[in-house]
Formats: sequence, C-alpha cells, structure tokens
Amino acid sequence: MEEYPAKWTYAITSHLGCTRYEFLIAGRNETNWRFIATSGNDFSLSVSANERARLGGAGYMWKDIMQKHTECGGFHVHLGLGSQINADRIWKEIPSLKQWLTISGKEQRKSAVWTAAHEEDVTHAYFHYYTSHFDQPHMREAFAQIPHVLQVDDHDIFDGFGSYPDHMQFSNMFKNIGRIGIEMYLLFQHHTTLEILRHVSNDMDLFTITGTGWHFVKFLGPAIAVVGPDCRSERNPHQVMAGPTYQGLFPKVVTLPPSVQHCIWMISVPPIYPRLESTEHLAQTIATGKKAVTGAYNVLGKVTSSVAGVVGAKNAVGSGFNSVKRAVGKSGLMGSVLSPFGEIEILDELRDQWTHDSKDLERTYLIRTLQGIAHQKSIRMTFLSGAVNCCGAGLVHDPSHPTDHKTIYQIISSSVVNTPPPSYVMKLLHGGNKALYIPANGQRATPGTVTDTKEDMMEIFQTDVTGQPREHRKLMGRRNYVAIVGYDPENVQTNYGLMSPTTPGIMAAPGSFPKLSLAVDFLVQGEGAYGNVVKFGPVIVPSLDLGR
Repeated sequence: MEEYPAKWTYAITSHLGCTRYEFLIAGRNETNWRFIATSGNDFSLSVSANERARLGGAGYMWKDIMQKHTECGGFHVHLGLGSQINADRIWKEIPSLKQWLTISGKEQRKSAVWTAAHEEDVTHAYFHYYTSHFDQPHMREAFAQIPHVLQVDDHDIFDGFGSYPDHMQFSNMFKNIGRIGIEMYLLFQHHTTLEILRHVSNDMDLFTITGTGWHFVKFLGPAIAVVGPDCRSERNPHQVMAGPTYQGLFPKVVTLPPSVQHCIWMISVPPIYPRLESTEHLAQTIATGKKAVTGAYNVLGKVTSSVAGVVGAKNAVGSGFNSVKRAVGKSGLMGSVLSPFGEIEILDELRDQWTHDSKDLERTYLIRTLQGIAHQKSIRMTFLSGAVNCCGAGLVHDPSHPTDHKTIYQIISSSVVNTPPPSYVMKLLHGGNKALYIPANGQRATPGTVTDTKEDMMEIFQTDVTGQPREHRKLMGRRNYVAIVGYDPENVQTNYGLMSPTTPGIMAAPGSFPKLSLAVDFLVQGEGAYGNVVKFGPVIVPSLDLGR
C-alpha cells in the first residue's frame, strides 16, 4: 500500500480478446474506507422464472452497486455474508442423491456408502454452480472490480447444513457433501485450496484453530478490523462453534493493534434478532395470514400425517411448514430430506438461529465475552449479518449507559439476489413486544429478568420505498445491500456518494488516528424491476471512549 489512494489496473487475455479492469487501493493510513455488505447472492430453488423477472433478475442490485461504485470513487471492499450460490439444487439434480433420499430407516441412511460416482457428480455440480452463477452480468463486473472478503453459510453447501439431527448430519452423504462444499468455497470464494493453506505459516489469509473450519481476520485500514468466524463447519444441533474455536479466536481480537477502533464480526446468521414466540403463534399467524393451514399443528407443534389428513392434503400442511421456514430465512431445511410429516418438531426449523434455545448459553458467552474485550481494549464491537432475507438494525445495550462497552450493534443485510419473505412473515417477526435482556455469562435467558444489557431492534424504516408510512418499522422485507463508510465526526463527510476518485480521504499521521464512527446506509430495491433503489439510514456506530 502506498501513502495515498491509487487505482490499479489489470487485464485478462483469452481467445475472446483482452478485458481490462481496475480496482481501488486505499492509502496506507487512510481510515475512511467505503465498503458494502451483501447476503443471499442467489435465488432459492423455489423462485419461479416470473418472480425472478419481476424483481429484475440476479443482476438488478449489482447494477446499482456498480453505479454507486463509480459515483463515490470506488468501494474499497465487498463483505459477503454467505450463500454466494444456492446449492440446495444438488438434491433435485443429482440422481444418486435423490436415490439416497428414498432409503428408509435412520441407520440405513447414515451408513449408506459414499462412492466415486457421488464424489464426481457432487464435485462437478458445485463447479458448475459457481462458474455459471459468477458469470452473470453486473455481478461479474462487481467481483472483478471490488475486492471481496467472503464468508461461508449454509446455502454454499445446502440449506440448513449443520442443523440437522445427528443421524443425518453425521451420515456419509452429509459429511462428504460438506467436505466438497467447503473445498469449492475455498477455491471460488478465497482462491485457495486446503493443500496451499496447510503449508502457509501465517494467518494473513485464512486460519484454522481445531482443524475444522477456516476463519479470517482482515484489516480495513488501521482503524477497522473484520473478524470472520466459520459458523458452519463445526455447527451441529447443539452448537454453532466448538469451545476451543472461541478460545482461539478471542485472543486474536485481544491482541489487535492499538489503532483499531472498530471490530466488525461477520456472523452470517444474526445473533440479535426478533424471537418467534411459539409454535402456536407461528401457526396462528400463518393460518390467518396465508389461509394455508387450519388446525394443522397439534399442541406439541408436530406435523403428523394424521393431522395432515384433517386438512385434507399433505401439501397444505407442507405449505404452512414452509411458511415457518421462510420466517427465519430458510428455504426449507431440505423438506425432502426431513419429512415434515412426523420426523421432527416444527421448532427444529429454528435450530439454525442464534436465538434458538439450543444456542442460548453460547450466544450469551459470545456477547458477554465481546463486551469484556470491548471494555479492555476500547474497541466498538459490531455484528454484521444476513441470512434472514430481510434487513434492519438492532443492538444490545445498557439503557443507563448507552455509549459504553456493553453496546454492540447488529447490522442485518437482506438478500442482494434472493426473494424476500412474504408480508405476513414480516408481521410475525414484529409480533413480540416483550423486553429482552442478556443474562450473565453461564446463565440461561429467562423472560422478564432485567440485567445490565437490554436487547432491541431499531425502528429505522418509518416509510416504505413508496414513501408511504409503515406499520412494521424494524425489519424491511425487500432486496438490499448495506453501504458503510468510516468517518471522523469532527470532520463530517458521511455520504460515500460525495467522494471523488482523487479525494485522499481521512489521512492520519502514523500512530495518530482520529476518532472514527461508522455510517451505515441500507440501499433497498423499490417496487418491481423498474423501481429506484431507496436509501434508509444512516445508522451511526460510534467509537468507544477509553474505559467506557
């Protein structure tokens, strides 16, 4: 890196000719980095061609990103929050996997043999998904001109990977598909291989702690660090990451350089998110909002074939079941793998969420530990997430000390390509009005117990993209991306759109840096394929004063 910003040019020559691209390199001591965050970069299998066209296709929001990229003089980096591809289709398109789904009996499925044919078919499928998807207009230009830091999530492997019952998660099929999915993620999203990584002696690119999962720590200039834990590879129905992984990650944050003021945690599924109160509440909302299910859930929340008979058809129950999944950003935890007719409770669908009871102690441990490090290091912690197909912002905070170390912001990006959930699901997510608090480390969350850390979602969407007032103001169910800029509040220039390509930005003398805040804008798609992209925000994430 040079002292001042520069644009670097490179060319790719092939039998088709020579194509030139350029990208922006920040100055060595530049602190006002401009960057974007996206999630859900591919359509779900269930999205029809008509719906894809209505939204303007896969490239609509990427076209806007490239326009903003030109206007502002360039984004320095793109942070991808998982699901660059939607590989759920392997279960529909690979005959040998479809055949496995027909096997009855848990043990028979678990022990079914993985063959050379499986290996070849699955490898070819992932290779095709990446090469065809990344070659779409506007998307390919963005990847060629904005440096990217990408994180794995479930759809890069397949929907809900890691959250299935043990007899499936640890079956030969799931383990080997997961292995290949991670290898292809490393190849296409990090441009590396396991062989290369195992012979690298430093942690500059990716690193592993337990031998399972690849994590990263990146620097966006001297004042902003980005931590990307792999929240898929060690996931099972009882945990997101293993204890030793946390014990390896936290010291890397504690030892960040003293110039770092903001630590952004790229965690695909948001740790701070509205609760879905109960199965009965879910079923009732679906029944009244969709007319899809009437009396389809028994008191245990199980969907059974006998109840399906009451409704008259299994597909009616399946429709309601899928509606619950969409409420938490899932396209269906592989409905063909986990039959919704008797195998699992409907609330198992929520196991992929940090807010599920099975992750309660782990979530508290993460939040409380980061609060402690924030206090010790005077670093503002922020969660940056996606995966739920809607956008918004939340925080945990001490209402009596709103700017201290206990405040951790949660920024949630909706899908940049995939479709948003239906409006009645957004209503469901706005339903809970109970005050929520983070318990002490090692304690389970108990509703109504007040602590020093409250959990809230911000009401940032007062109006819709049409300008009409909104009833539900915390989350927006539309395609979007997030644009963030670091700025000095004493020298305000928060609008990334006003920077010119030659503006050096905030340059600090080595060792002395201004206090830095982050301005977060939500760029949301308007109505249909011809609607304007509408900006909401900014949400301001302030720096943390020493000892606060």
